[in-house]
Amino acid sequence: MTSARLLDLGARLAQALASDEGRDAVLFALDRGEGLLLLDAQQRPIARTAPAPQSPPSELPTDGEPTRLSDGSLLLPLSVGGWRLGWLVAFGAKARRADDEALRLAATLLALDLARDRRAPMQRDLWDEALAGRLSDGASVRALAAEQHLELAPSYLVVALAFDDASTGAELAELGALASAALGEREIVQRERAGTLLLICPAADEPSAGKIRVAATLLPKSIARRNAAYRVVGGIGGAHPTHALDRASREALAALEIARRLGRRDGVLQYERLGALPLLLEAATTPEWRGFARTFLESIRDYDAKHQTELERTMSIYFESGENVKTAAEQLHVHRHTVFYRLRQIAELTGLSLESSSDQLNLRLAVTIDALDS
Repeated sequence: MTSARLLDLGARLAQALASDEGRDAVLFALDRGEGLLLLDAQQRPIARTAPAPQSPPSELPTDGEPTRLSDGSLLLPLSVGGWRLGWLVAFGAKARRADDEALRLAATLLALDLARDRRAPMQRDLWDEALAGRLSDGASVRALAAEQHLELAPSYLVVALAFDDASTGAELAELGALASAALGEREIVQRERAGTLLLICPAADEPSAGKIRVAATLLPKSIARRNAAYRVVGGIGGAHPTHALDRASREALAALEIARRLGRRDGVLQYERLGALPLLLEAATTPEWRGFARTFLESIRDYDAKHQTELERTMSIYFESGENVKTAAEQLHVHRHTVFYRLRQIAELTGLSLESSSDQLNLRLAVTIDALDS
């Protein structure tokens, strides 16, 4: 496209943006029949042309480059100064090239228009922006921190806390007050997300991060001493800079969810010590891995249901006790010979040997995936 044509297009798009139809007019001016969709920072549709799908794409990259999605459509992230404002999507088999000058020009105009709507400081809370992943680098964080007169730590840990089902009538606000008092940190930032309390804790260095982790793992006991009716479970993310606070939050929430699903009552788990469990948590949502777990557990469950036995529970406790038959027998309140007998039954039903490392790995995976699939 020549410079003259590009200038003419810019003038027409600016005129369309200033019209009563605004952003819709810009999309209609660009549409070549494939359908265009404009999303805001929360991935909500705010403008579209008629052929565009009613629902936004499921995969939205967070970097700043145009991206070709798996369905062939083209996605352009809209950002100003590292501040993520939304996305422009071109659909269809004839979707634009990533270097399409008209689409890039429209994306720039739309990004500036979206930025103008969100200039008020109260709409740009640094912590909410960071948790939502809308601050892509250190420069955007520093600019917003200077605007809000905030002095930031080198890194932050996120601790996610929630009440267990037994804590009826509990309020997150009170949980936040109890947790802050127990941690003894005045600069902790608190945010609530869908029944979960997020504590954003500043860490000047690794020793201070280690102290936060230790204090956080003791929170259930500290809170119970202050209010015996409250039982909490939680997760701790890794130490990350402010612009990666969304990652720290995801890690803390994943650790919290694992603690919940594995029945770790009064437990706060550290994401960095969970090994493969976060991957298994994701796997537990897929039909393939659910089918894998059923393959190994169905015969055991069918036998338990038919004969009123506890083979599955015995296997789970046996694994949890580190394959210690004596400890498993004590927890099951049976003789250790009974545990040996049940383990032989499990081997016969599944065709797997608990003395084989590969067979035992399959059974352990099946038990863990089933527990995480709540």
